[in-house]
Amino acid sequence: MKIPQKVADEYKRTLRVPVYEVGRGNRLKLGSILRLVQETSEQHLRVLHISYEELRGKGNLVFFIISTRIKIRRLPMHAELVTLKTHPRGRCGVQFYRDYEFYDEHGSVLIQVMQTTVLADAETHKLQRPQALKPFWDYPDLEIPKEERMDRFRVPEDLPQIATRAVFRSDMDANGHMNNCIYGDVVADCLPKDVIRSAGTVQINYLLETEEGESLTVYGGPDRGQFLLRGENPRGVSFTASVQAKSNPME
Repeated sequence: MKIPQKVADEYKRTLRVPVYEVGRGNRLKLGSILRLVQETSEQHLRVLHISYEELRGKGNLVFFIISTRIKIRRLPMHAELVTLKTHPRGRCGVQFYRDYEFYDEHGSVLIQVMQTTVLADAETHKLQRPQALKPFWDYPDLEIPKEERMDRFRVPEDLPQIATRAVFRSDMDANGHMNNCIYGDVVADCLPKDVIRSAGTVQINYLLETEEGESLTVYGGPDRGQFLLRGENPRGVSFTASVQAKSNPME
């Protein structure tokens, strides 16, 4: 069955912010942004007949998230009506780009998210060429302009240790490692209160899978106008994160 082009290009859903996704101040939590994004992406992929189960069953393939950048204008409140839209952008090398936007009921942008993923073998986790997806979905094979690609940043080696976080069974996802959304919780938990309150742009890079029973040792501190984090498991660097304050802290 051919998917209408409009559906393939963009997917949207409207929801009220659930009570279990808000924290202090009654506002949407950082990790909850990632959970809603992940859920919305999976809903779109299901419409396209390449959901996690379908893609793995058809081609033994899975998508792995490589990086996420969140730009926050305002965090929605509990029970606030929001519309979440997503659309694939194209790719850069082996990385697929996807955008998300959260809107309030008046159409104003609340949150913008950019995410990059790669295609991998479900069993070996070996990266696959983007062309391996073509038999299942005719994705927009557009090259992302250099100025629109995900920013790169370096986390200094000498940052002080600020936390140790055990990894539990409830943190695992279907692929057997810590779910990417949990890293949003880890980042929020490790940031000073004034940094998380004023956060305007948050980028998380996922570098090495973390497994059940391991611990994340998190290092962090301010660096040239941003707050940087690095999380290490027993096998290496699991994630890095950068947090920059809003240009207008009153928003």
